[in-house]
Amino acid sequence: MERWIQGLGFRGRSFAYELGWGLIALGAGGLLVARPELLLVGLAGLGLIFLLRAPEIALSAALITGPLTPLENELFRPPLPSAQIFLGLALFAWLWRGLAQRDLRLPRWGWGGAYALFLGYALVSLLWAPSWEEGIPEWIKWAQIGLVAILVLTAPPGLPRLLLGAALLSGALQAGIGIWQAFLRGTGPEHFRLPGLPFYRAYGTFQQPNPFAGMMGLIAPVALGLAFGWLRHPQRSVREGMLGLGSLAIGGLALLALIVSWSRGAWLGAAVAMGTLILMLPARSRWGIAALTALVLSGALLWAAGWIPAPVQARLAGAAEELRIADVRGVEVNEANFAIIERLAHWQAAVGMIRDHPWQGVGFGNYAAAYPAYALIRWPNPLGHAHNVYLNVAAETGLIGLLLYLWLWFAIGVQTWQAWRRNTGWRRGLAAGVMAAWAHLHVHQFFDNLYVANLPLLIALYGAWVELLNQEAVKSG
Repeated sequence: MERWIQGLGFRGRSFAYELGWGLIALGAGGLLVARPELLLVGLAGLGLIFLLRAPEIALSAALITGPLTPLENELFRPPLPSAQIFLGLALFAWLWRGLAQRDLRLPRWGWGGAYALFLGYALVSLLWAPSWEEGIPEWIKWAQIGLVAILVLTAPPGLPRLLLGAALLSGALQAGIGIWQAFLRGTGPEHFRLPGLPFYRAYGTFQQPNPFAGMMGLIAPVALGLAFGWLRHPQRSVREGMLGLGSLAIGGLALLALIVSWSRGAWLGAAVAMGTLILMLPARSRWGIAALTALVLSGALLWAAGWIPAPVQARLAGAAEELRIADVRGVEVNEANFAIIERLAHWQAAVGMIRDHPWQGVGFGNYAAAYPAYALIRWPNPLGHAHNVYLNVAAETGLIGLLLYLWLWFAIGVQTWQAWRRNTGWRRGLAAGVMAAWAHLHVHQFFDNLYVANLPLLIALYGAWVELLNQEAVKSG
């Protein structure tokens, strides 16, 4: 037991160590003489103490419960969703452990400088924002990316793998829920019924298909990259084989769930992500190029021969209409084009903000607050964002903020590339999967905003793992 506790990062018998186990003993003794209904209270207290003793456990819980936030808000409207409570416990426990061990180091990481620049400018932009109430929560969301990176990078050896496993488990749970909604439940919201098919769009606990598909697009390539890394070697151990098969199953489930989400942006993002993965996984690049070329040609032949199902063809054809910015004030709206025109109307509003505030923007997180001045007559509801991250960032923080945002992701991309080049085995597969996940994120965000429902926590975990992979490569080299 002592060795297991020390494996969680607790070295020596500090005062906090003795106090924590003393409280556990006191609670256990009290339950022996208390009424039975206090059992749940006691167990909750024990669980809280355990979470405070292990920040990584609390962060794992935040990653698993993160996608539940939209459902929680719809059913209970809590002051704080469960994922944010777990994240708060993780941060508090990290501080407690650091004080107890007299080790409150703040790590540096490769993309940290670019992140600090964007985060700092986003905060400065609130000086001219019309609503701090709208801007501060959005800024906190981005600040949590850095906090999660710190938690992961300072975790005891081995525990970052636990966090990665929690993220994949969360993806598997959401994929299972989505597949059940699409095929097995037999009912669902009428506006989610697939045209001409007896199925429904999958949406998990996100309550909307697009962010659900965004998570699936972030989970699938990482799971498949890990599976390839673990399964490719003929002399793999039984444990590596089991991990590889499990990752392969999660990746397959996530891809299927993404497909039945019926999200055009996610489909395009997944196509680019899978292409990236195919290019990066083989040991020799020419094999990746050959495989990707064969796959693209096969898809083109299937399309030309008319062997792609008609509903899928119609859905993909509609995606081309969304890749344009046009004046939609006079366009006739019908059931077929409603979603496209609504998105274009919000793009048009964002362009208006950029035209009037080209350098500074309207203030971070203030797209919705500024929207009424730019809304088209038939589209008064701001929907929270511009349904295009690049236009949204430019509208809120101006061209300066957009350049800093792009610089941040360029820095992350360079670090991910280096992690891929420097590593072998499952680490190289993980780096390839993370790069493919970034590809999905950036393509999908031409049509939506995936910085919702605690997905930034998952993005932060991936970014921290990029740094860990680079550090491990340097040590082994």
